[in-house]
Amino acid sequence: MKKLTYFIFLIVAIIACKEVYDPPPQALLEATIKYSDPDASGAPKVSVQGVDQDSIWIYQESLTEFRLPLTAQGNSEFVILLDSIADTLNIFHENDFKYESMESGFYNEHWILDIEHTLHRIDSVVVVDSAVTKNWHENIQLYISTLAAGNN
Repeated sequence: MKKLTYFIFLIVAIIACKEVYDPPPQALLEATIKYSDPDASGAPKVSVQGVDQDSIWIYQESLTEFRLPLTAQGNSEFVILLDSIADTLNIFHENDFKYESMESGFYNEHWILDIEHTLHRIDSVVVVDSAVTKNWHENIQLYISTLAAGNN
């Protein structure tokens, strides 16, 4: 009986000491790709890498929307390849450090102030919602030019 009591105590202690941890939420920028020409259709092959970052966020995927993490500094810069044509996207933003819970801790939310970009394939950028929060939704629209016939 004594061994059974120790065994039950051990099981309860292991269950009670199990670490409770939830990863903090992420506030990700959601971008949608649209063609400047209303007659154009299809999804370009997209690759995205952060400038001064080792990570390649997206690699040659055909898509019309994607999400990107913004940095805790004042601006985030990315190189975006659209059908192998490179453009840079520099997003200036403010950050707000938010407390989620004791289990998951803190996370950043961002507010887009301005966006600069090169004009190789991206014609314009429209900010739909400047608040980049843990509730993912469309923040920016990238309007791109169509490729000349034979360049696909």
